Amino acid sequence: MSEELQVIPSAVLSADQGTPVRALQQQGEKNIYAEHVDNMNVTVQIAPQVLSQNKQSRTITFDQTHYNLFVTFDLDFVRGIESFTMDADRSLTEYMSDELKREFSTLSDEAVERIKRFPCIFANENTAYGHTDEDQMLGFGYIRQIKVRRDKIRIYPAIMYLLPQQSLNEALFELDIIGTDSFNEFNRTHWCIKKVDLIEELRELGFRI
Repeated sequence: MSEELQVIPSAVLSADQGTPVRALQQQGEKNIYAEHVDNMNVTVQIAPQVLSQNKQSRTITFDQTHYNLFVTFDLDFVRGIESFTMDADRSLTEYMSDELKREFSTLSDEAVERIKRFPCIFANENTAYGHTDEDQMLGFGYIRQIKVRRDKIRIYPAIMYLLPQQSLNEALFELDIIGTDSFNEFNRTHWCIKKVDLIEELRELGFRI
């Protein structure tokens, strides 16, 4: 049964005021009708855009103990990309604890295999300091492959969902992103790893991941 409020178009007259009012037919459970409300708090579950056309996506069991944060420049995550490169000196070198650097920055075979199981945020730099346009989207997904060279690292992403980037600019504490509302990690191209359960935090923020 639908739980939507349905407006019945035919108007009836109020006996008190002689003014037309609308009758509402409510269907579903736990409905509440209020004739006048000054303030209302509403919790909205945000549904991310699913990239069903991404044929590269596969079933993956995430290791939710950490997540990868990639901030790049001028990449089209909406249409999808095959790969992108990161400078080695901006990869796993900043915005991380020394412990995490020791664990992952060597990019040994063992480290790479573990990194590929972490969920990922793939973002472009903010359009402004500390914030971005409301329509700028970032990708949620995982890494299909990593190729390491002398001064470059090539990342092959699989984008599963698109999320509004500004929402994550407003969740610096929750995602352990370093910075303030005037400048944060989304303003600098880099790759780092955070010891945070990204999926759980996004769900608490209202995203149905």
